[in-house]
Amino acid sequence: MTLNPKLTKLLNEQINNEMSSSYVYLAMAGWFERTPYAGFAQWMFAQSREETMHALKFYQYLVDRDAKVELQPIDKPKMDYKSVMDAFQHSLKQEEKVTQQINDLYEVAEQVKDHASKNLLLWFLNEQMEEEKTVRDMLDRLKLAGDDAASLLVLDREAGSRKSAGGGSRSSMVGGGA
Repeated sequence: MTLNPKLTKLLNEQINNEMSSSYVYLAMAGWFERTPYAGFAQWMFAQSREETMHALKFYQYLVDRDAKVELQPIDKPKMDYKSVMDAFQHSLKQEEKVTQQINDLYEVAEQVKDHASKNLLLWFLNEQMEEEKTVRDMLDRLKLAGDDAASLLVLDREAGSRKSAGGGSRSSMVGGGA
């Protein structure tokens, strides 16, 4: 079954959305690298990698459906944040934005009766619920920590223990030590 042209266009846009999201998280990781919070930098780097994997999943889906892949430019992301809380609040907004994009895609797939695309998008919707929950949980813990440096360092250490999509640590992915 040939992929509907409108859905093809939107799936190509979603590749860009996911890569843009990856870029946002990479910028957040870069911001955290300039702070004492190496664990939060690790967390954001892992998130960036996961978003790239999502873009590649959409890419492969288009290829598998014999549809044309059309990549688009990625906008420059926000580079500075006021605080750890500010960065994670932006992270939640980013996840909510992606969730809405996936919901919109699902509606189009439903309209054109493309059940294979709906199946793919259901996977992403479940993933987005998990992503939003993870960020909301961290925000709740950051609110409890407030400005307490010791509490923030504990959360930073926990954030740094998060595994990236595909397993490896940030340092092994960028050529650093294990």
